[in-house]
Amino acid sequence: MTSESLLWLAPPQHLPHGLGTLREAANRPGRHRTSPGHRRIPESDPREAAFDEYFAVARCACAPAPLLIDALDDTLATVRAFSRRPDGSATEPDLDLAAHAAGLDSPRDNCEPRTQATVRQRWIHGHRLFFALTQATVVALRHALRAPSPAGSALGLESAAHFLRASAAALRITASFDAQDYHDTVRPSMAPPQAPRGFSGLWSADHRVLVQSLREWGLAAPAKPSSLRPAHRRLVEVLTDVHHAHVGVCSRFVGSGPSLLRGAEPGVQVLDRLCRRRRTALDAAPAARPAQLPDARGENLTLHH
Repeated sequence: MTSESLLWLAPPQHLPHGLGTLREAANRPGRHRTSPGHRRIPESDPREAAFDEYFAVARCACAPAPLLIDALDDTLATVRAFSRRPDGSATEPDLDLAAHAAGLDSPRDNCEPRTQATVRQRWIHGHRLFFALTQATVVALRHALRAPSPAGSALGLESAAHFLRASAAALRITASFDAQDYHDTVRPSMAPPQAPRGFSGLWSADHRVLVQSLREWGLAAPAKPSSLRPAHRRLVEVLTDVHHAHVGVCSRFVGSGPSLLRGAEPGVQVLDRLCRRRRTALDAAPAARPAQLPDARGENLTLHH
């Protein structure tokens, strides 16, 4: 991959704590006319570094909000171009709702023609959209946690729900190819010698921070005003929808076969257990029982089986 084809993202721990910063970045003058000029920074965790390398993701110590907005804009445009129907209509309207929630009210792909994508391109670019949406979800959850008013927290929760719905759409688009293509092309590329043994979505830095953010909101939610309960329940429901989308993909590609991470254990079984733990983190137990919450690495949402 050349530097021009890399997806530049901030380290997720540096993401902003408010949705307003994303909208400001989306509306900054001359956004589409500026050259990236990013400087890559090394990653301390070798597994996270290997994961990013596979998907051609690079980390930059630049201002995180503009970096995320540009990543969302670019990945949405790419995925929309190869996921349109032959008549040019969109297959996943939830992508448009997520763009609006981030402040991208004028999608950049209005004039992009419908394009074809190889299985490998679909896998890589679909995941890259997923990563950008994961970062946006982290920002929305941080906004909900720190907003000074219930209305502000509700905005954060509703925005997080939009980003998660779009994440489920990204899962469906990413995996919209034949199971045989998965076994012939995709799965071997995630196994030695092409990738380290045990390659997994658990190696994603963005996913790790998302799980932490879900857990933080789950712990804080019981003390929040009761007016936020409907928005909280919708967030839990959307997370369940993402779970179902992921299990459906895993079942179609792997069935009862083993996961790359857990060896002989069936991939669907691993995924179902991990996704149930995530919902437990979001609907967290009282603070007196924190030991029952899952570890930040005990979750998986991406498609690696």
